[in-house]
Amino acid sequence: MKQYQTFNAGVAKFCELVNTAENGAQPEMAPGEPFLTLRYDLRTFGLRSMEAMAGLGQRADRLIRVPASGEMRKVNTQTVCVTEDGTKYHIKRLQDVTVVTPQSVDIYLERMGLP
Repeated sequence: MKQYQTFNAGVAKFCELVNTAENGAQPEMAPGEPFLTLRYDLRTFGLRSMEAMAGLGQRADRLIRVPASGEMRKVNTQTVCVTEDGTKYHIKRLQDVTVVTPQSVDIYLERMGLP
């Protein structure tokens, strides 16, 4: 029997990066309008996950789990995640989770240096 997954840790908004600079100026990238908002559960990193990320030369600052809605197909590693406290994260990796109900997606996040 699958374990029931709750999403009580907070709210994540998913946006694309857009260029906010004037024409001819150096590009200034900032998150655009959110195209998806989901509740999430905060997860802890396992040793295998950390080793896999290190093997790829990547790091992650946060791991969240969201429900696998149909809109999740639009989320990828070019998408920005903004949490309820306004912190912006670059998505480093997405991983389907099928051992819980509802079906979910783990998202590995790296804090961005955007204002």
